[in-house]
Amino acid sequence: MFSVLHVDSNSFYTEIVKDLIAKNSIQYLTARNIKEAFQTLENNKVDLIITGLEFTDGTGDAFILSLYKSDYKKIPIIVLSSRDDLSIKTTLFELGVIDFIPKSLFIERFIPYLNNITLLDSFHKTLQNISIAVLDDNELQIRVIKDIFESYQIKNVDYYLHPHELLSSNKQYGLYLIDFILPNISGERVIWEIRSENKYALIIGISSIDNEKIISQILMSGADDYISKPINKDIFFARLNANLRTYRLLQKLKQKNLELEEMAKLDSLTRLYNHRYIYERLEEEIQRAKRYKHDLSIIMFDIDNFKQVNDIYGHPTGDEVIVKVSSTLKNICRSTDILGRYGGEEFLILLPETGLADGIKLAERLRTQIADLTYSQESLKVTISGGVATLGNQGALELVKKVDNLLYEAKNSGRNKIVY
Repeated sequence: MFSVLHVDSNSFYTEIVKDLIAKNSIQYLTARNIKEAFQTLENNKVDLIITGLEFTDGTGDAFILSLYKSDYKKIPIIVLSSRDDLSIKTTLFELGVIDFIPKSLFIERFIPYLNNITLLDSFHKTLQNISIAVLDDNELQIRVIKDIFESYQIKNVDYYLHPHELLSSNKQYGLYLIDFILPNISGERVIWEIRSENKYALIIGISSIDNEKIISQILMSGADDYISKPINKDIFFARLNANLRTYRLLQKLKQKNLELEEMAKLDSLTRLYNHRYIYERLEEEIQRAKRYKHDLSIIMFDIDNFKQVNDIYGHPTGDEVIVKVSSTLKNICRSTDILGRYGGEEFLILLPETGLADGIKLAERLRTQIADLTYSQESLKVTISGGVATLGNQGALELVKKVDNLLYEAKNSGRNKIVY
C-alpha cells in the first residue's frame, strides 16, 4: 500500500490531510515534529512526505535539507504551508521539493497527486502480477534491470542471455524487454517471432544505439515502445507505466475477443456447441482418430414428439425441456466428450477414443436418465430416440448420415430407443 508521512504541528490540518488520504485507501502516517518524523521513517516504508515549515525542534527547510542528506533523499516531498513567499518557494524548490502548496489551496491542488498515487499503486500491482521476460546478451545490463525490478519487489521476471533460450522456452509472457542488438539473430527477428505468437503481449525494445532508424525498426517489427541504454530507473518505470495502460486495454480486448469467439461457438439456450462448430470439431476428431488409429464414436438423438410439447405446453416449457436435457448431457458425459445442439431438438455427441460398445452404454444411460426427468408441468414426460455409430473409413458427412439413419430407424420402430 502507498504510504504518506504528514509532518505538521497543526492538528487542524493534520485532520484535513488524514481524511482526504484515508478516502483514497492510502496509508497515513503522522508526526508532530522533526524528531518524530525521523522515528517514523526508521520504522515504516514511506513513499511521500508532506511537511509544514514550523516545528518546535527546528525549521522546515532545515528538516528538508537533513532529509536530502540522509538515506531518505529519494522520497518526494511536498510542502504545505500558510507562508506563500516567493523567496521561500525558490529556496525549497532548490532543495528539491516537488511542490509547494498553500494550505488554503491544499484540497484542490492535492487531488491530482492522489489520482497519480492511485494509478501508481495500480501500476505496481500490475507489474507484480504480470509475467515478465528480459532478453539481453550483456550480463551487466541484465543485472541493472534485475536490480531495478527488485528495488520495487518485482520478482516475477525470467532473465535470458541467449535468444534461442527465450524462443524455445514455449513460455508466453505479458511483458517482454528485448535487446535489439543480439548475437546470431537480430532483436527485430526475435520481436517479430514473439509478436506472431502473442499478439496481446507488451513488447519493449531496448538498445544503446539511439537513432531514428533503429527506433523505427524496433517499432515496425512489432514492439510497443523503445527504451535507450544506459537505463535510467525513473524513465524506465515511467515508460513501463505509460505502456501498461495500453497493456490493460489490450487484455480487456483479448478477453472480449475470447468471449465473442466462444459465443460464436455456442448455442445461446443450452451453452452446448452449435451446429457449425460441432461439425467442425467432428472433422477434426476424425482426422485425429485416423492419424493415431484411435476409436471414435458418435451419438445422435432427438427428443420424441417435441412438437407436441410445444403445442400442448407452450414454447417456454419446450425451452425448459431442451435445457434440462442439455444439463443431463453435461452431467453424464466425460470432460473429453464434445457436446452439441445439432438442430432444434436434435443433439450430437462426439466420443473420442471410444468404441461402439461404450458408446451404446452411454447412449442407453442418457436415454434412461432423460426419461426420468421431471418438469414444471408435472404431467410432462419426455423420451429420446437415438443412434450410435463408430468411425470406419468415412468422412464427416458420411458418418453423420450413417448415425442420422440410425436415429430415424429408432424413431420409426417405436421411439424411446437407441439403435446401432
